[in-house]
Amino acid sequence: MTAVFATKISAFDPENISQRVLLTKERLYAIDQLNGEGRQQSFAAALLLEYVVKRLFPKAEHPLEVAIAQGGKPYLAKEPDIHFNLSHSGEWAVCAISSSPVGIDIQHCDEGRRDVASRFFHREEIRYLDSLPQFRRDEGFYRLWTLKESFVKATGRGLDLPLRSFWIDIRRGRPQIDCGNIEGQYKLFELDFPADKAYRLAVCVRDLSESEPRLMIL
Repeated sequence: MTAVFATKISAFDPENISQRVLLTKERLYAIDQLNGEGRQQSFAAALLLEYVVKRLFPKAEHPLEVAIAQGGKPYLAKEPDIHFNLSHSGEWAVCAISSSPVGIDIQHCDEGRRDVASRFFHREEIRYLDSLPQFRRDEGFYRLWTLKESFVKATGRGLDLPLRSFWIDIRRGRPQIDCGNIEGQYKLFELDFPADKAYRLAVCVRDLSESEPRLMIL
């Protein structure tokens, strides 16, 4: 089972002592190396994870000890059976919790990012975007971008899995992944984000039997 939680980043302040004590010193150190918006976004995402785990797994020890696996994917050192992933963009941070490896991505949809696809996307995805009417290309780009990012994060491969090395078919029905060098079966979901229609949200779970995650906005 997979659940997704979202929260406004403005609810968190990296200088707030009562919020800072909820994180480990190591986690705070990593966050404090960031600047400006990135620091506040990472701080909010870290506290969102603390809240979600405490709500769903009340016996887990807090503050959570977050470690980094080979490939760069974070995991809970003392709770390896709790799979999670975080993402943030603009005003929102999101957290996915699952019983299987999971990835999540949220993106604020700015106009005119279609050029990124030509540099990073698979040729089949570029062909698909070029087939769309001009007014739908930004939407198509962000659908693919969030789905691809969520898949890469679910695999835990990080930069070892270039976005150009696989493609996602969104032409009809549920998005399908074409990536022959990945072990396991992954299922993609595009979640409606009613809190702000300027964002796209995608989740990927390594479990083909997974049903669509429930989104909870805090």
